[in-house]
Amino acid sequence: MTRCEIAHDTVIEAGDLVAMSSGYIIKAVAGSAAIAWCKDGHEHTTTTNTSCEVTVGNDFTLLGTMDANFAVAYKGGEYDIETTTQVIDLDASSTDVLKVGIGIDAGVVGAEENVTVRINKPIF
Repeated sequence: MTRCEIAHDTVIEAGDLVAMSSGYIIKAVAGSAAIAWCKDGHEHTTTTNTSCEVTVGNDFTLLGTMDANFAVAYKGGEYDIETTTQVIDLDASSTDVLKVGIGIDAGVVGAEENVTVRINKPIF
């Protein structure tokens, strides 16, 4: 983990996926080319400098939610995130920032929640 400054007037919630913009942490969106996971959350206002801890690398597993039911065929797939809710976007594959797990516990067929993923393109 490393501590990074949050962009002005930006709210980062605990558990958000984040990206960098002009050297500051922002909430990750579908077009983010590289991401990290924020363990803690903070709000950055125009009058205070606030930082948050973000992950370094990708030697960890996260649990995510897909925008459709999990299927075995999704194991090992690379996908984008959806901007508003940060779910795994099965219909998009332009930045491929997330990689779905390959293990037997990668997800439950027919369920959208608790899908194991790793960050495929980490910020650092």
